[in-house]
Amino acid sequence: MKILFVHALADPHAGGGAEVTLWTLMRAMTRLGHECVLLAASDREGLRREVVDGVTVYSAKLRNVYLPQHNKQRPALQKALWHALDSANPFMQGFLKEVIAAERPDVASVHCLNGWSVLAMQTLRRARLPIVQVLHGYEYICVRSTMYHSGKNCGSQCQSCHLFRLPHRRLSRHADAVVGVSSFTLDRHLEQGYFCDVPIRRVIHNARDPRTLGLGSAATERASDEPLRIGYIGRLDPSKGIELLLQAFDKADAGNAELWIAGSGQPDHEQFLRSQKVSKRVRFLGRVPQSAFYPNVDITVVPSLWEEPLGMVVAESMAFGKPVLGARRGGIAEMIVDGENGLLFDSESVGELVRAIETVAHDSALRLSMGVKARESGRAFVDPEAWATKYLELYAEISGAINA
Repeated sequence: MKILFVHALADPHAGGGAEVTLWTLMRAMTRLGHECVLLAASDREGLRREVVDGVTVYSAKLRNVYLPQHNKQRPALQKALWHALDSANPFMQGFLKEVIAAERPDVASVHCLNGWSVLAMQTLRRARLPIVQVLHGYEYICVRSTMYHSGKNCGSQCQSCHLFRLPHRRLSRHADAVVGVSSFTLDRHLEQGYFCDVPIRRVIHNARDPRTLGLGSAATERASDEPLRIGYIGRLDPSKGIELLLQAFDKADAGNAELWIAGSGQPDHEQFLRSQKVSKRVRFLGRVPQSAFYPNVDITVVPSLWEEPLGMVVAESMAFGKPVLGARRGGIAEMIVDGENGLLFDSESVGELVRAIETVAHDSALRLSMGVKARESGRAFVDPEAWATKYLELYAEISGAINA
């Protein structure tokens, strides 16, 4: 089968979790003998073709005000102009038509349409391609892709999101199937009136490649007589709840436990977090690979304030046999069984996180049992071929339904 993937960015290093997930999926499908073609936006002129890890990659010059990149701030006027054009950008559709004509794919797997705009759905439908839309976040219903603004989760669309996302509601019906990376993400779109007429709706949790994580070559487990080490790994952003974690760690009666924080973000927020450092037992590590982080902590905390679409740190931590203290936000709670492979808490309550930290700090037997269960839970998230097969079965299903 030849699959055309449409996504915002081609380089996982320039993007974020969605880009890492997409490349993990394409590499797995390539290993399973299928042909993958990726079309992504770029800042380079024209339409360029190259082969990367067996995947045919087309990079098209983005015809908009700028190329969106993670952790890069833009002036308000520039952002407004960008989103206005990205609501329905006709200037990118020629590239899409050219790639469809050259590659003649069997199915289109649409991921993040930022840059391509939702008009790509209409272009794909006119080409009579079966379409699967994968929802990694909230791009269809929110211009920020987060449904989070001014320190609060948005219960519904604001006026600007409603305006800029009007074409998305109408054109979402062109999908033959819609996949949410969590039940929460899929349900949130359906509640807002998107994809309501799409006949096939699925939830397929993401996966990671154990080789990329360094799972097989990880360091040995920590000695039992070392101080408890609590870890956070990810983007340093106000929506991630790291300030909450620092406050809870300061208040918790956790003996000589240490807190390791790995990741990077906007320099001003990093500086703010470092200024909140409450103890010499708190360490900021910067960006480190997973294989150097997870084996050196005992517990991972995911204290997100925003509704994480899934939260792959939970899956990665469990794959390394590390229990997770996770916020009841978005898809995080779909991976954690409270009291078995981790503990859940309300990220609006410092007290709940304090109690969770104290529980794991003083109950080594619970930590051990949760670690065993976490490793068992994590196996499903580090089998990329089994994960890719779920998508391949879906592609075959919609192709058969259309051709019947």
